[in-house]
Amino acid sequence: MAAISRRTFLKGACVTAASLSAPALLRSAGAQLRPKATEEFPGPEAFGRILTQALSRGGDYADLYLEAESSAQVTLADGQIRTMEFGMSRGGGVRTVIGDRVGYAYAETFEIAPLYEAAGTAAAIASSTGGLVLPTLAPIQFPHHMTIQEAIQCDQVASKVALLQRVDRAARAVSPAVQQVVIGYDESLRQIMIGNSEGELARDVLPLIYLRVTVTAARDGRTAEGMHRVSQRAGMEQLAGEMPEQVGRLAAERAVRMLEAVPAPTGEMPVVIAAGGGVMFHEAVGHGLEADAVIRDASVFAGRVGQKVASDLVTLYDDGTMPSARGTINVDDEATPAAKTLLIERGVLRGYLQNRRTARRMRTTSTGNGRRQSFRSPALVRMTNTNLTPGAEASEEILRATPNGIYAVYFGGGEVDTISGQFTFGLNEAYRIENGRVTAPIRGANLVGSGIQVLERIDRVGSDFATWPGTCGKDDQWVPVSSGCPTLRISKITVGGTA
Repeated sequence: MAAISRRTFLKGACVTAASLSAPALLRSAGAQLRPKATEEFPGPEAFGRILTQALSRGGDYADLYLEAESSAQVTLADGQIRTMEFGMSRGGGVRTVIGDRVGYAYAETFEIAPLYEAAGTAAAIASSTGGLVLPTLAPIQFPHHMTIQEAIQCDQVASKVALLQRVDRAARAVSPAVQQVVIGYDESLRQIMIGNSEGELARDVLPLIYLRVTVTAARDGRTAEGMHRVSQRAGMEQLAGEMPEQVGRLAAERAVRMLEAVPAPTGEMPVVIAAGGGVMFHEAVGHGLEADAVIRDASVFAGRVGQKVASDLVTLYDDGTMPSARGTINVDDEATPAAKTLLIERGVLRGYLQNRRTARRMRTTSTGNGRRQSFRSPALVRMTNTNLTPGAEASEEILRATPNGIYAVYFGGGEVDTISGQFTFGLNEAYRIENGRVTAPIRGANLVGSGIQVLERIDRVGSDFATWPGTCGKDDQWVPVSSGCPTLRISKITVGGTA
């Protein structure tokens, strides 16, 4: 398969901030990385030719996904820029689907001949007798859920260095105990165009900024870590004002607080999840509600639509239309408009997340959850922004109503088995609850249980709400997501500790 690379990189292994401002480096970056304001995609006629080729050996469905992306990633540690990567890429992927078989091929160019060849490869992988007659492609209309007030310009090196230095200074000013500050900054501007064999054509622009900070504090031979991150599908305006300093301070304050942590208790006990702890439900529940897992019978939720799977207080939904959230999309990577999909309503399972392929298998419609990491990969069923609906209680009341237990504020890594629903999650920031009051910070705490067990044991739900921005991995593809929840209480769950 012919391919033409369009990606360019500018990297630095360990470069000081002073040398990064050198005019030669800035000119080099600007010359290589200034993207086009509007990408010149092939027209509907070319899309039609390529899709016709994708269906030339039979097929139930075909699509062509084109993407042009400019991006920048910078990491600062110990006051120095450790890594820089600035890039541009463009290319297209063609998919042919026939029953359970999927043919996929891509080319790193928008030139018609290589894309046509990729379509032929996809058709050969997923071939059959017969085939579809391709309708005339026409643009579809869809609402837009993100805005760019201040443009993302991936070629501006000096401004990114200055921003990370502000974060670093703010974090170190919190306490003399702050020993190390590591800051990661990613930004991208992705232009996409999608056409499919159902005659739909969609074009979109997706901005994304991700700022994350990890601070290590040390005192009297003890060390602790604190993290904070922010991310939105919006322009540079999201980092206006004191936002960079605020992110640095929050991470440093967490680290300093955790220096006083005592060993975590062990055993089964109530756990109050702070607003924003939705990553637990994203991992322990959300993946089991993706229809491809259900079709493979690899989900604890398979065959349970209409059944009670959670407490009456639990309403869970996936919402790709949240304004400018990290997981938000206007249209998915199969040209289906984004939607808000109800998954669990007052404890009853109402449905699953679908893309076009799984929807065909389950004889339903796509929920707009066909997503891919890039043009090099086919679309999979993926979450966007997965949230638990707030309740009516004040968070303070939930804590006061808990005589003893754990207050989980910030989650770390975890492991989940979608077939059984069993999980283990580490807690990076957590506290004891004693006599209805939050007391000492604890270290080494893990939550162990199952997704359905947790859903059934939620007995208090707060009126507040916050989200967790992250990146979700599945089948070697990574996509931006968020997950939100109010303060809530799990009546009992196993805590693995160090006490």
